[in-house]
Amino acid sequence: MLANLRCDELSLQASVIRLSSRMMNDDFYVYGDQNVQVPAHLNFGKFILDRLRLKKDEIALELGETREKLTYKEFTQYAVNMSAALTKLGVGPGDIVAVGSEKRNEFVPTVLAIVFTGATYTPYDLKSGRAVLKHKISITQPKYFICSSFFWQTYSDILLSFDCIEKFITLDDGVDSVISIRTLVTNDVDINKFEPMQVQGQVDIAFILYSSGTTGMPKGVQLTHLNCILNSLPDDFSDESLQTAFLFGEWYHNYDTFMTYKFLALGRKIVYVNEAEPQTFLKSVQDCGVNIAFIVPSFVCYLSKAMEAEKYDLDSLKIIYSRSSPLHNKTIQRVKTRFPKLKNILQGYGMTEAGELTSESWGTKGCKAGSVGMASPGITLKVADPETRKTLGPNQTGEICLRGPVFMKGYIGVPPSKYLDEQGFFKTGDLGYYDDDKYFFIVERLKEILVYDGYKVAPLELETILQLHPGVREAGVVGKPAGVFGEEPTAFVVKQPGVEVTEKELIDYVATEVPPYMQLRGGVKFIQEMPRNPRGKLMRQHLREMLN
Repeated sequence: MLANLRCDELSLQASVIRLSSRMMNDDFYVYGDQNVQVPAHLNFGKFILDRLRLKKDEIALELGETREKLTYKEFTQYAVNMSAALTKLGVGPGDIVAVGSEKRNEFVPTVLAIVFTGATYTPYDLKSGRAVLKHKISITQPKYFICSSFFWQTYSDILLSFDCIEKFITLDDGVDSVISIRTLVTNDVDINKFEPMQVQGQVDIAFILYSSGTTGMPKGVQLTHLNCILNSLPDDFSDESLQTAFLFGEWYHNYDTFMTYKFLALGRKIVYVNEAEPQTFLKSVQDCGVNIAFIVPSFVCYLSKAMEAEKYDLDSLKIIYSRSSPLHNKTIQRVKTRFPKLKNILQGYGMTEAGELTSESWGTKGCKAGSVGMASPGITLKVADPETRKTLGPNQTGEICLRGPVFMKGYIGVPPSKYLDEQGFFKTGDLGYYDDDKYFFIVERLKEILVYDGYKVAPLELETILQLHPGVREAGVVGKPAGVFGEEPTAFVVKQPGVEVTEKELIDYVATEVPPYMQLRGGVKFIQEMPRNPRGKLMRQHLREMLN
């Protein structure tokens, strides 16, 4: 049974906020489709399992580097077997179960096995570092910890220091003093008779993920079963020609996590890699027949310039879906010109707290260059003046704010008053606007805007201009303190391999493209690698530290 949800009336915040949200609608609010069908049980585990059962020998997951595959039948059997074993071990509603592992075929079915028990899943990233790992464990306090042998070897001293963790389980054999999941699974469970634990979908937490931490330590983001279902609705990728998807990122992040569930819900194949490099991406497209690729802007820029990309057969690739930061229109056009079989390059805009806010997939009049698309189903968006908080109309730049049932239950330990405004909207911190057709455009992060001589400068705009230069592979712009003038725009550049370019050449190039106040008065510094977090987002604070 499916339930139609009036998404503008569903809220997981206090009743006062729900009431004010309905009474304070504004002519300038922008609505996605507010009539969204979800299963009446509101159980994320059952939502996915019911779809997994429809497939058998089709490939669900394929590791690009090794071509190791997992069929839907194997995937589903693993998930239900492991879930039954965890239940026998004592895992159930109210428990938090952590997973720490490199990407591998067992990762996603392990997550679903946890959700089937009614417990809450939370992931820990191998690459996050010791301080961040300690922070995440301290705020989520998991009772059970499932990890790979590699994760255990890397962080066992930290894991053993937390008394909240009562049992450790490993995905591998041969780890001393740790339970192997293989010893817990004694026989196959009947897939057709197995049912996940019942939940209260609007209240019970299925996932705890983490904010990116670009402005401090990550915050724990609590996502209910309803949140997860809404994040996994696959309608925007129902095109039958998109049978094989490539995922760049980690399964610790909202974007890659729920893109995976969208394609699993459709019964499609998902190709992933452990070493996310341009060459492994190109080889995966060629060898695995990838039709749609979810990658980051730096990969798209690479495709627009790198001659070696033309050595690969990319004819199967129909759609590139970019995220993390906006692409320049010229970059999009260059890639389309170089690879004529490519139908489109789409841009996504989302966040851990609310999934995809907008998508070009939802555009009613086709794609618009430079846009991140229209409001996604279930979302209500507004653009607010950062100072007065007045709701702005079309073509006026302000802070993008959101509300709707896809929005998280809340941050762990942070009161809603810290991140919601008076109408119950979440303040994203992103500057942007929408045009007369209600297509959204992202300008910059609110906290990253520079001020030079009274003028506001968006680093992202300078970065996109720099990346159009044939000698630039990646660029990052920050402000260099300049006394009474404020901050001078300063660029950090990773050169395109095999291309010579000088600081003066790039300063002069930018000067011809921008007004005087946006020129690179702080100069250009060449570096070997651009600092990015595991999600591919530029870590500007690291660049600022390099100015000293």
